[in-house]
Amino acid sequence: MRSALPLLLIVATSAFGQVNRDPKTLIDTERANDTLTARRAFDASARAMLTPKYREVIEHYAPSSTDLKSAWGEFVAADGMPFMALQIAPSDAASVKSGERITFFGLVTDENGKTIATFNEPQTVLSSNGDLFIERTLTLPLRKSRATFGLARRNDVIGLTRVDFDPEPLTATSSGISRVIVSSDVHILPSAQAPLDPFAFGGTKVVPKPGASFKRSDEVWLFTELRNPAVGADGAPHVTTKVEIEGSAKSIPGTPVAAEATRLKGVPGHYGIGSTIDVTPLPPGDYNVRLTVTDTIAKQTYKRETLIHIRKGEE
Repeated sequence: MRSALPLLLIVATSAFGQVNRDPKTLIDTERANDTLTARRAFDASARAMLTPKYREVIEHYAPSSTDLKSAWGEFVAADGMPFMALQIAPSDAASVKSGERITFFGLVTDENGKTIATFNEPQTVLSSNGDLFIERTLTLPLRKSRATFGLARRNDVIGLTRVDFDPEPLTATSSGISRVIVSSDVHILPSAQAPLDPFAFGGTKVVPKPGASFKRSDEVWLFTELRNPAVGADGAPHVTTKVEIEGSAKSIPGTPVAAEATRLKGVPGHYGIGSTIDVTPLPPGDYNVRLTVTDTIAKQTYKRETLIHIRKGEE
């Protein structure tokens, strides 16, 4: 297994790399207005009217092998606003084309079945490192909820998926780590990120791998965001990471190694931790990956688990 490596691309410059200062400048005011505008746009979209057809397919949804693939995580924006990032990808990449406009629709309900939000909006199919997907920021309450999302083209449904959200309560000052983003695509953004861009960290994009499905020759990244750790006399956090892989065909025990927590520009107290894992010795199949991050100054340990799939017949 490869040792944890610093996520070097995090050093990318970002329009949000400004530190807090007093008095506030015109740029600060404009940034606050941009965030407010973004919030209102997201909130308005979350009240979109579902067509009778979309509502019907949601109500009759049953899981299948052709379900859309989904990934999500909860994060805190630079201004302290919590939000959820969502990625949706088709099970068959040939069913969509990069750059085309398709419809994203969905229904989100709370634990009692009460509607929290509905979505019915055009989205552009994104392409990155050979994968096709759409992504969306959700400014929903951070509490348990069930969502059924779909993609459609000219009223023809491409596919659906169900997502059970169970987010942790987050505040601007809470300590912890995010859910693990499993990726083989980490790159510098071509332009400054917006306040609520999904899966963007200080000018760097970490694209979740749709279905967490990899070839054995792929470089597999585990990325997590560390929030408000203790810092040493050098002004930096000191952390170790351990990665363990468990599967029916093979398991790989982990060893704690020192890891670099890279400061995320524009979000005080937030750091990126990137680790690569070597999947070349893994036979095809499903594996549980456990990431343990230890803040050695605060003596605090955080654990996250995720699943990956190694595809058969692909090296």
